[in-house]
Amino acid sequence: MIFIKTPLTWLPNSLFAVFLSSTICLGNDAELFTFIRLLSIYFRSHLCSEKWTVAKTGHGFVTFNKTGIMAEIEVTVETIFSSSSEPTGRFRIRVSPDASIGTLLRQLCKEANTPCKVDYCIHSKGKNALSRTDILSDIGIEDGAYLIWTCEEFQRKKCSCHCNIFWFIAFLSFMLGTATLVTICVTEYAEKHPVTDYAIVFDAGSSHTAMFIYKWESSKFNGTAIAEQFGKRCSSSGGAISNYASNPFAAGKSLESCLKQAKSKIPDNKRSKTPIYLGATAGMRLLREKQPIASEAILESIRATFKSTGFKFTNATRDVRILEGEEEGTFSWITSNYVTNSFKVLKYLPSNDGVNKPLVSVPSVGAMDLGGASTQISFIPANVSDMPRNFSKTTELFNHNYTIYTHSYNCYGVNEIQLRTLAALIKEKDINDNIFHPCLPDGYNLTKTHDAIFGSPCVTGKSGMKSFGSIIEPPAEDAVDKIYTFMGESYPGECSDLVTTSLFNFTAPCPYSRCSFNGVYQPPINGLFYAFSSFAYNMNFLNMTTANKDFFLYDQFLYALNKLCMMNWAEVKKLPGDEKFLPLYCQESNYIHILLTQGYGFTDKTWQNIHFVSKIFNTEIGWALGFVLDKSNDYPIRKPGASMVKLTFYMLMSLGILFLLVAVGFIYHAIKAGKGDKVSYHSLESYGAI
Repeated sequence: MIFIKTPLTWLPNSLFAVFLSSTICLGNDAELFTFIRLLSIYFRSHLCSEKWTVAKTGHGFVTFNKTGIMAEIEVTVETIFSSSSEPTGRFRIRVSPDASIGTLLRQLCKEANTPCKVDYCIHSKGKNALSRTDILSDIGIEDGAYLIWTCEEFQRKKCSCHCNIFWFIAFLSFMLGTATLVTICVTEYAEKHPVTDYAIVFDAGSSHTAMFIYKWESSKFNGTAIAEQFGKRCSSSGGAISNYASNPFAAGKSLESCLKQAKSKIPDNKRSKTPIYLGATAGMRLLREKQPIASEAILESIRATFKSTGFKFTNATRDVRILEGEEEGTFSWITSNYVTNSFKVLKYLPSNDGVNKPLVSVPSVGAMDLGGASTQISFIPANVSDMPRNFSKTTELFNHNYTIYTHSYNCYGVNEIQLRTLAALIKEKDINDNIFHPCLPDGYNLTKTHDAIFGSPCVTGKSGMKSFGSIIEPPAEDAVDKIYTFMGESYPGECSDLVTTSLFNFTAPCPYSRCSFNGVYQPPINGLFYAFSSFAYNMNFLNMTTANKDFFLYDQFLYALNKLCMMNWAEVKKLPGDEKFLPLYCQESNYIHILLTQGYGFTDKTWQNIHFVSKIFNTEIGWALGFVLDKSNDYPIRKPGASMVKLTFYMLMSLGILFLLVAVGFIYHAIKAGKGDKVSYHSLESYGAI
């Protein structure tokens, strides 16, 4: 800037002529305007006797008062309007530094020859809205400043656009953060959600065939499934599969009703992963001895049926087979100890009524099973090391090994002991073929064919010789089609003697430290026992057990037994139960009495250690559940997938949280920007006051 510090009162009149001539020569409107302003200052200085100073800048001449304070500044204002009817162009306005934005706006309207509107406003070069009450010098507007003349509509659009960006980014960040966190949580939950597996087991006994379904979490516990019975048992309408010896191919078809039920219970996506088994017990063991070809044909029929079900059936000979007696006893022991939590793996056992009953661990319990063709006893002796190898069985469950005593007495089921005693009675018949039966009620006659009695392997076959030490041949004079009639007597004492002499040999040589009967090794009984199947059925018939009571005094049992065996047929018929079984309960109960006391060694004091049960916590006691638990050691552990690595989990969680924090930050800025961009407007006074 070049200052000409010459008091105007000293300027000769010829100076104006110079400016005038230069202006005219240049023909510049700006110079002419400056010249006129100088003339105005000249006259004011003469009239008011004030001293003024004139300075020339790049924008023209600027005047200062006698104190050196700038009297006016020049600002450039450019219009930005969306409407073509608004003023356009660039305006140079000279205004006092102490003027307000409102004053500048009125001067602009004057200069543009347009009426002032309420929505007009001024922006700085940085496009920040300026309040109309702001003083130019206070807000840093200096000479040569560049301003923008626009309207409130433009500001609103700019603010809206500005705020919309913040809100859009905030929304996007919030959605990304929420989606990340929800996905991680859902994925983590889904991975840990237990996967349920199923297994189907058919218990093919000597008098029935029943199907059980079990389920468990496939992750297992220490390698063994925590299984539970799923739904109720399904009894086959065809009865025992050993009944199909004359028509083996119909055996598989007899199971179809239960298979249909299994398909309805097990989810479709689990069918191909659900193993299916059939274990045949003593009835088929006896048929295998008597008719091996028919026995195998029955099994093949069942295998063919299982292959068409869609269930997992990969090893036909292993998954459908005849169980050995010791296997049956071991699996029953596993079931009994599992449901009583002797393995200490259950917190509760779910029940069908939806009530989860808490369980406490109990000492190991023994298991006694009584079927139609055999009976088993299994328990852990006080001294395991003394057991002969062929009477001990070691099984691994839940990563622990258990060594138990187990023995199966073939031919000692309730059906076979009846045939054995009938054969013994035939041997003692009188000359008139009168056969009296002390265990049958007086007034009741039982008829049996020759083949039904002497066709049993337990009477005349190898099984009878092995189990009893002898066979009972039929009388030579009796024809093979002869029908025998047995007349009931209701003699309790004679019934007990008949059972003892025809079934047990308590004086047989014992090659071991201790024997039960028939020279079979058995250590002293130890601990609690569960007695199930026909053990429980008979005690329930004698009204010795209820749903809440499964043990009783020995004397109570003897009293009920003698009372039953003294009844005649007219009295027995009045008792609740299936009429075809009612005449047989006296003999069966006598047999149970002798087996448990003289055979196994229970006394009147230890009798209360026997619990006669059919179910425990809605789980039926038998070998089937123990079979599944033992099999589950070989099942793969199917977890729903590897769990998310902790580092990955935490990093993704942090990323989701970071997105949410970014969203909060942009929301804050959007709100702040919306408030900061608002401009206070006042109604413009008439610009005529300028």
